[in-house]
Amino acid sequence: MDVGMLISDLPTRLRPADHFDAVLRQVEAAQRNGLKYLLIGQHFVFPDSRWLQPVPLLARLAAEVDPDVRLVTTVMIAPVYPPVLLAEELATLDIVSEGRLIVGLGAGYMREEYAAFGVPFEERFARLEECIAVLEALWTSDRVTFHGRFTTLDDVPVMTRPVQQPRPPLWLGAMSDVGIRRAARLGDAWVVTPTTPVALLPEQFSVFAAERERIGRAMGRMPLRREIVVGRDRDDAVARAAEMGRVWYDSMVAIGSPHFDEFPTVEHWVRSGFVCGSAADVAAEIRSIGDRVPVDPVLTRAHWPGMTSEQAVANIDSLGRELVPALRGYVPVRDLPEEARA
Repeated sequence: MDVGMLISDLPTRLRPADHFDAVLRQVEAAQRNGLKYLLIGQHFVFPDSRWLQPVPLLARLAAEVDPDVRLVTTVMIAPVYPPVLLAEELATLDIVSEGRLIVGLGAGYMREEYAAFGVPFEERFARLEECIAVLEALWTSDRVTFHGRFTTLDDVPVMTRPVQQPRPPLWLGAMSDVGIRRAARLGDAWVVTPTTPVALLPEQFSVFAAERERIGRAMGRMPLRREIVVGRDRDDAVARAAEMGRVWYDSMVAIGSPHFDEFPTVEHWVRSGFVCGSAADVAAEIRSIGDRVPVDPVLTRAHWPGMTSEQAVANIDSLGRELVPALRGYVPVRDLPEEARA
């Protein structure tokens, strides 16, 4: 099983140049420690935090990492984009990264972002589905005719197609059964959210598997997002995680992010979804997930808002020293066991 790292947002009080320097230091540490996936999410007009935008950032980082490191846009808020623009941007990124791109898309959850683009929030899922259809057409054809609800193209020429054929792998974000079915139908994988309780994973994977079977496509392994903190033992790791994630927790509560109203304190949030403990405990917990459902890679966040670059690099070094070797030889199940299917 491979390990990957989410490149985080940082507070806007940090100078942009220092923000980018922190990213470069994290990426260098990830490379040094054998992390094989680099991910960047996306937000716009986000209060008090800066998200460097995925396409230009990953294009720059493509020159910093080895050829076996995959670059992932997880997730871009596709419905706010004109689909032709998004198709061209991502195809260009696949070209300049020499075919190392994984495209992660989602609908987002912040009304303020949609308002900033003048896109009705209520149309987000219909726009997401249509956007993916346009991307598929523009990435796999020389000329495209498309008549949809939001996009009309009449025999337009395609000037930029991705290196990967027929297209880059497509991961879709989802937090409901409807979204999981959409990911199974339109993409290659669903990004398992870090707040999904382990006990619910077989049920959710069953939803994905049933939809894949219905359309006659194989399942494959899903990327597993987990927040991972290694300590001397579970209590020590939980305390570290609460301190690391406190600024982020407070900001998510302030903007009304989904699910955060379920956690009255940062400690409740950590204990509900983080993988915390000694290196052996953490590796055992991740392997226990991979024994039940097909997951690979496991993707975690190393730098939380409020942490220094030195703390983030130390955290990445800890993952590389203690977790990456423990998972390197581990092979998760390839498919959902029959007894777990709906």
